[in-house]
Amino acid sequence: MQNAELDLLREHFACLQDVIAPLQLTLVEDPRWEEPSSTAYLTDADRADPDTRGNFEAMQATNALIAWFGQDVEGFVGLWRGPDGIPLATAPVVRLDSEGQYALVAGNVGNYIAASRDEDDFAEVRAVLVAAGLAVADEWEDIWDTTEGFACPNDYRHVLYNEGRARRGLPPVEA
Repeated sequence: MQNAELDLLREHFACLQDVIAPLQLTLVEDPRWEEPSSTAYLTDADRADPDTRGNFEAMQATNALIAWFGQDVEGFVGLWRGPDGIPLATAPVVRLDSEGQYALVAGNVGNYIAASRDEDDFAEVRAVLVAAGLAVADEWEDIWDTTEGFACPNDYRHVLYNEGRARRGLPPVEA
């Protein structure tokens, strides 16, 4: 994958375990990893329901715009390329949680890791991450600003879901 920060995380993963441990992060090598798009949890009734299928299809299309790099304690994580094809080098980190909701969690890998820790630990965690070559916001509060300006993956999925409803002659559903 062509994301310098993700490459640094992989390179220093063992050394960063004290910082990463609360995330329970497991890395994967395949950016097109299929696990986030698995339908194994769907029942036969779910598969027969056009609304459930429509939501799943919208999720699959959204997942295709994510370069997955792992799974943490809260869900699957990857780099959000979005419908505009954000280059991997500058793509923000997105999480798909167990409820099927997407969230931009940080503007880069370093901030993603730093945000997983308590604010009281920020200075120490930041120093370790910066020493490993990762970029981290100067202040803990600034991490949340790093996702501004990016399209929200949840909004994107919802638009696709409503487009599918329209094709089936159904009215849109509010987000």
